[in-house]
Amino acid sequence: MIVGRYAPSPTGPLHYGNLRTALICWLQVRLAGGKFILRIDDLDQQRNKAGSVESITSDLNWLGIDWDVGPNVCSSNNKYQQSHRTTLYYDAFKTLEEKGLVYPCSCSRKDIALAASAPHADDYLGIYPGTCRPQTDTNKPTLTQAKSVNCAWRFTVKHKTIKFTDQVCGEYTQQLGSEVGDFVVKRKDGVIAYQLATVVDDGLMEVTDVVRGADLIDSAPRQIALFEALGFSPPRFWHVPLMTDNQGNKMSKREDPESISRWRSQGKTAEQLVGHLARSAGLIETNDAISCKNLLAALNTEGFRQQLRTQT
Repeated sequence: MIVGRYAPSPTGPLHYGNLRTALICWLQVRLAGGKFILRIDDLDQQRNKAGSVESITSDLNWLGIDWDVGPNVCSSNNKYQQSHRTTLYYDAFKTLEEKGLVYPCSCSRKDIALAASAPHADDYLGIYPGTCRPQTDTNKPTLTQAKSVNCAWRFTVKHKTIKFTDQVCGEYTQQLGSEVGDFVVKRKDGVIAYQLATVVDDGLMEVTDVVRGADLIDSAPRQIALFEALGFSPPRFWHVPLMTDNQGNKMSKREDPESISRWRSQGKTAEQLVGHLARSAGLIETNDAISCKNLLAALNTEGFRQQLRTQT
């Protein structure tokens, strides 16, 4: 069974780029007759804004996007909200620690930058150089030993190469050691990092397909490494082109982007917005108004995939 998810962070109202990704996620799952999850990625409490969850669900409902599990569906709210799933993330972190795959790191960003600019460090290019990485298993740190240390925790990648076929972008290869370095899975403030939390959620929710913006494709190899380390099967990835503003820039919640509230204030309909989003993604040829259900009926799985690929 195909299982897909849309996982917005409640940091403000959804802009058109967010909505287009949500629409593409929904179409991919519904075309396959699968299960669609709405998950709220609210783990970083400092960035969350009051009322954003309600705004997100209201906007998606108005647009015509529904979900099988998630907020406002039966009693599944807490199960699909990251802030209620922290125990699961720490359990996964403990598993990585027991396997000797993580270690504490006290390096600051300045320390990493200085290491990268040192003689013979050209290969690092600002990538974490492994300064705090244990050299042997015998000096492997434990959670207990590191409790009093003000440190982040990094996942050891060494020279691991990840290669996968993206459903939209094609083959993608990344050498984690030279292109990324050991990456943070638990922050200095004790919060589990995005890379680990999203892998735990996708793994436990048995997500088969992850549809998201192309700007996140370089995160996929790190996540695949974590999926494998935790014993999960990695999902298929669909990294779709980003929607840009009139100046060709990536849309951002921080810059007061176009939103549904602005669209509705102009007297425009949900069908008009769906048509606008679908046209911008290459799914239809004109900006004609169309409902989500009618758009779904006009597409087929292979054609949908090919239309997205033509936009890359």
